[in-house]
Amino acid sequence: MLRDTPRCLERGRTLFNARLFWEAHEAWEEAWMEEDGDTRLFLQGLIQVAAGYYKAFVQEQPVGCVKLLGTGLDKLRPLPGTFCGIALAGFIAQVDRSLLSARDWEMGGARLEARDVPRLEVLN
Repeated sequence: MLRDTPRCLERGRTLFNARLFWEAHEAWEEAWMEEDGDTRLFLQGLIQVAAGYYKAFVQEQPVGCVKLLGTGLDKLRPLPGTFCGIALAGFIAQVDRSLLSARDWEMGGARLEARDVPRLEVLN
């Protein structure tokens, strides 16, 4: 992991937990452009998940939400349950639930709600 990645990861985590999804995406992208390997995959997955929630809550686009949550999860699932100090397994499970709700929304069901968005937690 590069020197600035922990700072970008924490800044993005704080923004994501404040529901500032675009800003979190931008913070993580800064590190993603420099990283490689699993850390790059991890950051890209987080970026796509944040973009999915942005599609849901700002642009109100269920199709984009479903696509981005799904592609983000595809990148996060192969990683260990704890990655870069983040409790990833629980986060993935919660995003999976959001994806199911988003698919229902895409088919004419209720929109995602704020309670559908997980927090991104660090492990102590």
